[in-house]
Amino acid sequence: MTHRFTVKQIAAQAGVSAATVDRVRHGRAHVHEQTRRRVDAAIRELEEQAEAGIPAGLGLTFEVVLNSPERFSQAVRRAFVAAAAAMAPLRIAPRFHADERISPERIAADLDALERKATHGVILKAPEHPAVVAAVESLAARGIPVVTFATDIGASGRLAYVGIDNAAAGRTAAFLLSRFLGQRDGMVLANLGSRGFHGEHDRWRGFADFMAARCPRAEVAVIDGGYGLDQATYELTRATRTARGPIAGIYSMGGGNRGLLRALDEAGDRDVVFVGHDLDDENRGLLRAGRIDAVVDHDLQADAARAIQHLLCFRRHGRAAESEASRAVIVTPWNM
Repeated sequence: MTHRFTVKQIAAQAGVSAATVDRVRHGRAHVHEQTRRRVDAAIRELEEQAEAGIPAGLGLTFEVVLNSPERFSQAVRRAFVAAAAAMAPLRIAPRFHADERISPERIAADLDALERKATHGVILKAPEHPAVVAAVESLAARGIPVVTFATDIGASGRLAYVGIDNAAAGRTAAFLLSRFLGQRDGMVLANLGSRGFHGEHDRWRGFADFMAARCPRAEVAVIDGGYGLDQATYELTRATRTARGPIAGIYSMGGGNRGLLRALDEAGDRDVVFVGHDLDDENRGLLRAGRIDAVVDHDLQADAARAIQHLLCFRRHGRAAESEASRAVIVTPWNM
């Protein structure tokens, strides 16, 4: 293992002792594999921070815990690294923990383990589940602030929520679909990654309420449980298409868009109006290729900066910073 960082810097970033880093560096026995991976990840994070111009030294070190598809996790990672670099000369050091497939109970166990780390707080995207709520409450009781990101966890003792107004985002998507579809007949498919995420539930409610009030003749079907993963979303879409018939429009609030498009192609559905969420690399490519029509987006780097400001304010004043929900932005192939 070769790198340009001191043992102390690596230990601080990894949240372990200097002795543990030394054992990992020299390949000694009796080091848990998870600890070894955490030290390796810390070195990668330090390299990213150095490339972004984040100064070395003491500052704010916090965890970014994400239960989300890899494409979204990578976009969030870039946003936090860029936001941290923009706050120089403060040293803002995020540590990332991302998993596409993880149970709420495992998330809760991982959050509980953070209580033993030297950390200034947690940025969390996770489902609203009793085990996760209890873990957030436990962290808050120990003075470790939790900022929920992109999706909220209500009644949990979290410090603040940062992200889009998800109900408004759902209404925005419904407005776009209703205008694009006009008087066309056919089913509108709403794709949720999981109702367990508070944010997606709010998007769905905003979407469904608007469609019922403004576009009552539209038949709305729901798929739920693809978790933003292409294969799972493809299978759910194919089953619904087989059971319910042709699809005229899609609101994909949960991702897995390549899986959705694959199912449409196989079924022979053409000219489907498609509104997605988040201008990640995948959706940018799909917009350019003309496979989707619009994306409801928001500024991830601005959200990352707000989340960091909440942790800084808590560290200095014991409270959250003042902030408001992110604004939804409609992106088409013509204004990327």
